[in-house]
Amino acid sequence: MKIVFLLIVFATLLFSHNLEHTISKGQSVVVFFSFGHEDDFSFQSYEVYAPNAEIPFAVGRTDTHSRVSFLPNAAGEWRVKVFSEDGHGKIVEIEVDENMLVDIDANNNNTFIKTLIGIMILFGIFGLIYIKKKDKKNEKN
Repeated sequence: MKIVFLLIVFATLLFSHNLEHTISKGQSVVVFFSFGHEDDFSFQSYEVYAPNAEIPFAVGRTDTHSRVSFLPNAAGEWRVKVFSEDGHGKIVEIEVDENMLVDIDANNNNTFIKTLIGIMILFGIFGLIYIKKKDKKNEKN
């Protein structure tokens, strides 16, 4: 009987090195990276920084669909830094509220609007130059 008891005690010690896991459902933040929907950014390095943190909250590689995902545990501005071996990279700042939700509209990077604003600025600059040159011609005549 003592031998059986000792075997049970030693058998429970064998489970001390068993890696356990738990599956839960939470709201994670998923950031997708691409080069204009043509080339992917899969299996590239990334670092996720919690608000006001110098040490990364998470590090790893983007998945096969060029995504980085993490589960924030604090409100504030999170930073996702991705970089490839050939020098491409980006730092994305993501605002997370007290409910651990992301305002997607505030965090979207709209390249079209940025391009449109850039074109409008160029038209404005050249329009002012044209008007100024036209005024000088009118003054001479």
